Amino acid sequence: MEAITLSIAVLGAVLGLINTWYNIDKSRVKLKVRPANVYPINMPNIYKEINFCIEVTNLSSFPVTVSEVGFLYSDTKARDVIINPIIIDGREWPRRLEPRSSVTCYIKLDKSIIRNKIKCAYAKTQCGVIKTGKSPSLKYIKKGGIYHDKS
Repeated sequence: MEAITLSIAVLGAVLGLINTWYNIDKSRVKLKVRPANVYPINMPNIYKEINFCIEVTNLSSFPVTVSEVGFLYSDTKARDVIINPIIIDGREWPRRLEPRSSVTCYIKLDKSIIRNKIKCAYAKTQCGVIKTGKSPSLKYIKKGGIYHDKS
């Protein structure tokens, strides 16, 4: 009988810890940041020079406002902020993202933006949380590959 009581108490304690962890995890900001190359096809002329994007998806269980996207660099605290990203859906920036929604910020990368030590792309929320993301596209940029670059 004592073994049953002990096992039920241990099970209750374990379930309590799992529930606590779940509630803490549920209150964290979770963003997926995905940098990618862009190849515009059948787009108006204004968008023909776009060659890169950063997609930000809100994986949190609550709305989050994304106020900044850009690039972070290795061995420094310097970052490149994309001040006015092109957002094709025409909605405003900064963007409030509901749970499971996303925004794609398009840009024209040129040699003045690119540095060899790009570490990752990032997104910053209005409350100051920064989340990062990497992809093979960043390796392509590091090697000097830029779509549409004529120089």
